[in-house]
Amino acid sequence: MTNPAPLGIIGNDLTGTNTHFFVRGRPIPQGSLKFINGNAIHVRSQDLALWRADIANTARKVLLEKAQEGVEVNLTFIFNKPKTVTRKEPFKRPDIDKLARAVLDGLSAVAYEDDQQVVKLTANKEYGLTEGVWIKVTDRSKLNSNIHNAIIDNQFDRYSD
Repeated sequence: MTNPAPLGIIGNDLTGTNTHFFVRGRPIPQGSLKFINGNAIHVRSQDLALWRADIANTARKVLLEKAQEGVEVNLTFIFNKPKTVTRKEPFKRPDIDKLARAVLDGLSAVAYEDDQQVVKLTANKEYGLTEGVWIKVTDRSKLNSNIHNAIIDNQFDRYSD
């Protein structure tokens, strides 16, 4: 059994709140609606609710505190590659924007109050062995202030000799 090395003080200071984790399972998109008797119903509402709950529960285990200001979110969705497929990238359904919406809503009230706090979003789809999503959340206010403080400290140290 291997234990990961702890982050150093400098690493924490420079990166601020920088959390990444993997949620295992088939990614479920949010936004595909079906209209029945004039009512909009999500096609896979039960699957979506379970997927968002898995995201929220995993995030609760790794996050120390909820971001109060802007956050960056990086998502990498992993899908199993069908044996008959020869292409290198999964440019097929589900749509990446609908996949991202489900994750952002799953992180609401856990990583941040509301997904309107997301000021930068990157997302991609890849083939891999284990289906799921890699999620990285960065609290920009802590990142910016810590980098700014580190630069000032470094400049001060340079001139204090």
